[in-house]
Amino acid sequence: MDKTVNQDAFILSLPAIADAINKAGVEGEVDVILGVGLPIVSYGTLKRKFREYFLRRDIKFNFNKKDYTINIVDCRTYTQGYSALITVFNNYRNLLCNVIDIGGYTIDFFRVENGIIDVSSCYSLHSGIITLIANIQQELLKTNIKLTETQIQDIIAGKEPVLFEADIKEIIKVMSEEYVENILAKIEEYGFEFRNPTVFTGGGSMLLQKYIEESRRVKYADFLDQFANARGYKILLEQELRR
Repeated sequence: MDKTVNQDAFILSLPAIADAINKAGVEGEVDVILGVGLPIVSYGTLKRKFREYFLRRDIKFNFNKKDYTINIVDCRTYTQGYSALITVFNNYRNLLCNVIDIGGYTIDFFRVENGIIDVSSCYSLHSGIITLIANIQQELLKTNIKLTETQIQDIIAGKEPVLFEADIKEIIKVMSEEYVENILAKIEEYGFEFRNPTVFTGGGSMLLQKYIEESRRVKYADFLDQFANARGYKILLEQELRR
């Protein structure tokens, strides 16, 4: 998916930039060097375009009732998933591991051996967590039950809202289990071996952690939260700037 077709990715970056400026205690107009990420399957074709998309000057915005003026003077683009792995790199630097990034719209996955991406193993499925939520909504509509995306996410995550009947929760549980088994089976079809350790990242992975852990397919799973990629971008950017 080409994130440069609209301003969403740019606008979503502004709160993080504001937070970094506040933590640094910088006032006035600020020059920013940004680290951003793309799915690994589109990294090669879109990295230059994505970098240029962010390069702008005299950006004025307000966040949390505070005005900011920034210039994005440089932008470095990294691969999602691998950037998350960087945050725990020492745990896997001498191993072969799978990396699976379950996002809203896609599931991106690849292998890393001795710290290096196997470029022949990079794939993407267009069946991210939004697919599961939409399917659950359609199934519940058959019984005239309308739940929001947030309500479904809460039930998947085990927050157990008391106002829903047990049979609704059971439908969501069964469909979540089937979704996890289906995506793991598809990934296996691409030649991935789940006897090797698997690092799961992305918001979808966190939401489905319980179901992934209960699957008999995955022998060892490590879960990195939805902010792991951003932490990885920061690490990689700092390494580049020190060179």
